Amino acid sequence: MTFDLRTTVIIFSLAAIILVGSLTVYSVTSIDIYYFFRFLLISVFAILLVTLVFNQINLNRILSVGWILFVLNIIIVLSVEFLGSEVKGSKRWIDFGFLSLQPSEFMKITFALFVIQYLRFYSFQFNTFRTLFLLAVLFLSAIPIIIQPDLGTGLVYVLLGIMLLFICGMHRFYFIGMAVFGILLSPIIYSFGLTSYQKTRIISWFSSDQNLSEKWNILQSEISIGSGGLFGEGFLNSKQNEFNFLPEADTDFIFSIYAEQFGFLGILVIFILVGLFILLTTIISMEQKRLTDDLSPYFLGTYFSLVIGFSFLLNILMVSGLIPVVGLPLPFFTKGGSSLLCFSIMIGLIFSSSFFLSYIATANMPSASLKKSSTP
Repeated sequence: MTFDLRTTVIIFSLAAIILVGSLTVYSVTSIDIYYFFRFLLISVFAILLVTLVFNQINLNRILSVGWILFVLNIIIVLSVEFLGSEVKGSKRWIDFGFLSLQPSEFMKITFALFVIQYLRFYSFQFNTFRTLFLLAVLFLSAIPIIIQPDLGTGLVYVLLGIMLLFICGMHRFYFIGMAVFGILLSPIIYSFGLTSYQKTRIISWFSSDQNLSEKWNILQSEISIGSGGLFGEGFLNSKQNEFNFLPEADTDFIFSIYAEQFGFLGILVIFILVGLFILLTTIISMEQKRLTDDLSPYFLGTYFSLVIGFSFLLNILMVSGLIPVVGLPLPFFTKGGSSLLCFSIMIGLIFSSSFFLSYIATANMPSASLKKSSTP
């Protein structure tokens, strides 16, 4: 197999992210060293298993049932109201005993499969009807998530769906229209569409007059990040975690613990690793776009790469107090089965997509022969 530096860097950066994430989860839980190895092996095994499964299944077959998977996902999200476990006033998870899953997380994947399947039938050509239809499906399918209530996941799902449509070529006129429409409707949405708890989170972000209990999470998160300084307090030396000052330290705010332990240099390392992974996978997919008439692998690969990068960015902005706290998982850091499985599926689809595997095998082949080989 042809050795390629970019492929090696992609695999190395992903492995390093998973390793650092597993170490951080261990530092937060501090159960025993075997817990670290279990979490690391589960992460690696999940990614390898999903990659192998999707590698054995032709992408065309996955896309052919895209709308079925999407509809089933919506049904499962709706069933959470009856089958789900209530945690802190919200029903978002289905408990299987050995694993709790949050079905709304997988909407980011199944909606993408549905959109690609739909647009593929029309050679990825948008018109007014197709655009409005896909936007209507996106916003309507977000309603079951928001009413759980899970406003954060619902809004992220909508933003990622819009990003997917942008990647696929939707006209910029509709983005401008949605932005204007959203601004005009924001007072109505705030007054009648949000719960008191959600309003409190927004107010606490804009105002400095809230009481200590309302700003406790983000205050402790900022203290944790600031305590890291340049070099950090050292591995397993997080005072915020040791004295339980920071709530949700093993889920939403785990990056704050990482920043406290490894400081600014540690944050910079994660930024470089994530940036390399996103940049190189996107570049490879863009190069392969010109080698085949089927754009499905390109759109899926680019979308899932950007979703992973976008998830990192939003979580870091959230724990830093730059955006309101909305409860978003940090890929391969957050201790959660849904998050791990969801991002593992994305990685599996990226690695098993035809554009990625063919790139590894044909990196030094003339482009003309590649174009010929990709033609049915």
